[in-house]
Amino acid sequence: MAEEKEKLGWKMNKIGMLLISMLFLSLAVVIKPVAGGATVVKVDPSSIEYHENATGQQFTVAIKIVDVTNLYGFDMVLQWNTTFLAYVSHSTRVPKDAYSDGVLWNPVYPIEDQVNSTTGTYWIAFACIWPAPTFNGSGTVFTITFQIIYQPVQPQPDANITLHLYSSTSSSPDLSNNIGQSIPHSTQDGTVILYALSGGSHDVAVTDIKSSKTVIGQGYEGNITATAENHGGFTETFNVTVYANTTAIETQTVNSMPNGTSTILTFTWDTSGFAKGNYTLSACAWPVPGETDTADNNMTDGMVLVTLIGDVNGDRKVRVDDILAVATAFGSNWGEPKYSPNLDINDDRKIRVDDVLAAATHFGEGPW
Repeated sequence: MAEEKEKLGWKMNKIGMLLISMLFLSLAVVIKPVAGGATVVKVDPSSIEYHENATGQQFTVAIKIVDVTNLYGFDMVLQWNTTFLAYVSHSTRVPKDAYSDGVLWNPVYPIEDQVNSTTGTYWIAFACIWPAPTFNGSGTVFTITFQIIYQPVQPQPDANITLHLYSSTSSSPDLSNNIGQSIPHSTQDGTVILYALSGGSHDVAVTDIKSSKTVIGQGYEGNITATAENHGGFTETFNVTVYANTTAIETQTVNSMPNGTSTILTFTWDTSGFAKGNYTLSACAWPVPGETDTADNNMTDGMVLVTLIGDVNGDRKVRVDDILAVATAFGSNWGEPKYSPNLDINDDRKIRVDDVLAAATHFGEGPW
């Protein structure tokens, strides 16, 4: 953290020098401080609180400059805690010509507009260019949206998160004396409080399972997706297994899933060794220690037919209608109108000559 602050301080010194030179390039500026002033740079709203589970929810705050006189440029850095908050998006409100609630008048020069979602910082710097008029009054510098990625559970303490204005510099020109002036101001951080959830429980679930195909040629593969969720109040690591009837197809591990989140897992079903016939697909989230509600740990999908290679319509025989169906979709790719997973015999997300040949090679087989 000390190294990060040192780097950030070096960058701020560098950008401060650039800002000053850009602000008053045509004025032969010398910066001098101004005494007094009641200008405030603040986070609005100043406080946001969540008493219920807010994991996954988003909120937006505005950074405003209030009661400023002769503003001609600014340089600011906002910091946040990445353990609990994830950056989503931001909107600069410069210039006021374009944003009625914004700040600075055209022409303006964007010096810095940089988000580092890993360290949790947003750095913004803008300067007016002569002959832009100075800005007076109050306005929004930028808005920024966050998503709550973790809320503590008792006995963990409440999370008291500061949206910290790590650095803030504002400048104005003194046109009468051709001397630039720094604008003294105070800063007001914002606070987000995530109250630790009470009565935390352990509860994992499978909420959906889907097969990419309803028919699969024996010996070929199909993709199955399962949605796993953490309904409890703790971060969980658990296994999910997908079955064809009672035979396990594959098991995957979900690592460190935060409470209130979900993930989609993709499984590959190789039908080699499976007899031809109808199979019911299901997925199971293995219970975690302390879990008592296991009713939602299992999910069952519809039927999938393992059949003859080339039997794309599932009538248990390979005839000219199967060959024509694959040939009609020839050249199509996943997501295109003519594409159908059942016609993609080798399951490579495209229908090419190898799919047509696979069906044609087994022409006349069946019924079985």
